[in-house]
Amino acid sequence: MISIPLALLAGGGLYAAWRMDSRALVLVCALLLGYALAASPLHVAIDRVGAGIGAGIQGAGNGG
Repeated sequence: MISIPLALLAGGGLYAAWRMDSRALVLVCALLLGYALAASPLHVAIDRVGAGIGAGIQGAGNGG
């Protein structure tokens, strides 16, 4: 289970890079964080959140 510690490190690196205003480092950390979250056991919950948001947007567009 390397993906959870990797996600935590990438999240911390992303915050630090954002505070340093380093666009290239933000990009690298964001890609690494996305990969770590997609490969983690949390990917099912993340997918369901995305599906729920999509259903909510479609429901709002249909007026119901």
